[in-house]
Amino acid sequence: MQKVAAELHALDPELDPIVEQFTGFAPDSGNAVVIRYKVPTGRYKGGVFGMAFSFQETAYPEYPPHFIHVAGLPSQGLTPHAVHQHGGMEWKVFSVPPNDFWDALPMAEKNMRTYMRRHVPRFWSQL
Repeated sequence: MQKVAAELHALDPELDPIVEQFTGFAPDSGNAVVIRYKVPTGRYKGGVFGMAFSFQETAYPEYPPHFIHVAGLPSQGLTPHAVHQHGGMEWKVFSVPPNDFWDALPMAEKNMRTYMRRHVPRFWSQL
C-alpha cells in the first residue's frame, strides 16, 4: 500500500494519498489508499470525490488495484460490489480490475501512472 501511495503522491501531490483501513471491507484486511480525485470525464466530470484503491492480490505491481471505492456517489451506472461506511461517509466499492490490458504490459509500465491514465478515466465514464 505504501508503494501505491508513494507513486500517487509522485504523480500529483494534490491527490493527498493516505493509507487507511476500511473496517467494513474485508479483502486485504481492509487496507486501501485514499485520495481526493477530480473526475475528468463522464456524468460526474469536474466533481471531486473521495476515491480509494484496494487489492484482491497483494503482489503489486504484478497485480493492480482490483477495487475502486468512491465516497458519496449519489447514483451510478455500475452495480457496486459492496457498500461500507468509513469516516461518516458511504463508500461504494466496484470490482473493476484492469486485466484486459494490465496483464500484457511490460513490467516497467505496471504502475499507478498507467492505472490512473488508462483505467480510472474509463471507470468514471461508465458511471
